[in-house]
Amino acid sequence: MTATPTRQPTATEHARHSAELRGVARAGTISLVGSATSALLGFVLVVQVSRGLGAAGAGAFSVVVAVAMMLAVAGRFGTDTALVRMAPRLRALGRTRDIDAAAVAALAPVFVGTTLLAATAWWAAPLLVDLVFEQPTPPGAVWLIRVGVTTVPLAATGYVALAVTRGLGSIVPLTMVESITKPVLRCVFVAVAVAVAHQRWPDAELSAAPVLWTTVAWAVPTLLGGVWSAILAHRALRAVRAEPDAIPGDADAIPGGTGDGGAASPSGVAATWRELWRFATPRAAASACEIAGMHAGIILVSALAGVTEAGVYNAALRLALAGTLALQALRLAIAPTLARLLTVGDTAGVEHLHRTAAVWITVVSFPLYLVFAVWPSEVLRLFGPGFSVGGPALALLAAGTLVNLATGPVSTLLLMSGRSTLTLAVTATSLTCGIALAVVLIPRYGVTGAAIAKAAAVVGENVAITLIVRRTVGVRTLSRPLLRATAAGAVCFVVPALIYDVATGHAVPDFRAAVILVLLGSVGYLVLLRRWRGEFALADLAAALPTHRLRLPGSRLHRSAGRRRPVEPHDPAEPPPRRTDPPPSDASKEYR
Repeated sequence: MTATPTRQPTATEHARHSAELRGVARAGTISLVGSATSALLGFVLVVQVSRGLGAAGAGAFSVVVAVAMMLAVAGRFGTDTALVRMAPRLRALGRTRDIDAAAVAALAPVFVGTTLLAATAWWAAPLLVDLVFEQPTPPGAVWLIRVGVTTVPLAATGYVALAVTRGLGSIVPLTMVESITKPVLRCVFVAVAVAVAHQRWPDAELSAAPVLWTTVAWAVPTLLGGVWSAILAHRALRAVRAEPDAIPGDADAIPGGTGDGGAASPSGVAATWRELWRFATPRAAASACEIAGMHAGIILVSALAGVTEAGVYNAALRLALAGTLALQALRLAIAPTLARLLTVGDTAGVEHLHRTAAVWITVVSFPLYLVFAVWPSEVLRLFGPGFSVGGPALALLAAGTLVNLATGPVSTLLLMSGRSTLTLAVTATSLTCGIALAVVLIPRYGVTGAAIAKAAAVVGENVAITLIVRRTVGVRTLSRPLLRATAAGAVCFVVPALIYDVATGHAVPDFRAAVILVLLGSVGYLVLLRRWRGEFALADLAAALPTHRLRLPGSRLHRSAGRRRPVEPHDPAEPPPRRTDPPPSDASKEYR
């Protein structure tokens, strides 16, 4: 595909792009706060389980959670991403009433399908135990599996219900349910379960009762969250029914618009069902591949190297996932805006939005993963004795995640362009290669072999999707500011560690030296960000933050905070863009 020559945006386009960036940044900020809370509580939960049940008990628990989440994500059938794409698209095409039909087309099959899936898994639990656990299996393993799979129907249906609210422009319900309420309840319930288990069964690290009651404590918030999500989706759809069905003239001006208003007739409902499932069917298979790739390593390590090794790998993997906060937040925030811009054919706006989001993700997330890569064993010691042996695995997972962060929300861009089949092809290839590598490497290298396979799959998948987006959508995702942001992180956090190593001869600095080097690197990093703040579009990001609430009363900044901001200019002949802030989250929240 031949790229069109780049031209300078007009003042109107620049103002529109800035408004879109600030809208995405506002939604991303909300999501980031929720994701940070979820990651912190997820870390607390892993520490609770690891210290309360030991490496072997934590490994058995993590395997059960992995099985349950694989079934729940597969049971969404790709409808969560489809709804996030369709809601802003239907609005842009003037088919507002069809959003209700799209929600029914997604939720009904998901609930029925996951109920059947959970019933089948309950019946087949003895067979699943033999597949996912090394022999001899942990005590009570069948009931561990059965408790886990009972969460599947409400976990899947609840997440799809929240996709309705996300697609309609609000990130708050997802943040409240998935990122705050469920993680808080899980930490509380698991803490109580572990305490009671230690009182009733002292010194029983991997007996059936402690692990079983910990699994039950993890499952209850999932069931409660599913019910709450359904209530929130119902309220959002009730508000949409009051909106006008079309804006006169809009559908005729949009590529693919019919101009007939998309009336909610039987033919309109049937067309909506077909459109949703035409996108969701390949997306369902891709989602199953993604969640399998997420948890296959834990299951394979458990089956090929034992549950103790699985517990160590799970801790390293949780850290590698917990730090992708900015990426997940921007994915949630950017998806509906990308869907709308692609619907109206604004490729320049899509490119500008994606490039800026990639820079923001890199600026925020790179320092943490560079620290993970340089001092992995020191970080893993937080989980307790026996976990620091997973240091090389954490370093490899961090390296793969750095590539994932640098490419930005490129997989979301490909999905919002409607190319779910291409996404499936890439994801399935990545999963196949990752599992093949893991099967070969785990028996010889254990946890490190699993990390090599996972990192290679992540890097290959992101590079492939970046090339596909450039070829099919015509969007160039890489930019000079992105390369500069990447170099800034490496100079400030990797180079000092290398200099320390050469000067002292220590392969790994002690804890005090590590803290000093990180603090010095952070100061230098902030200086570079300030110097390049214009190139990194940090002003648009800062404008979305509620910084005026942090200013002291009576200060000059506080007095100026109340002044009205000038209205963004726009072309009178062109209406300002409709606000559709926020979403898909491909990342699982199994521990949150």
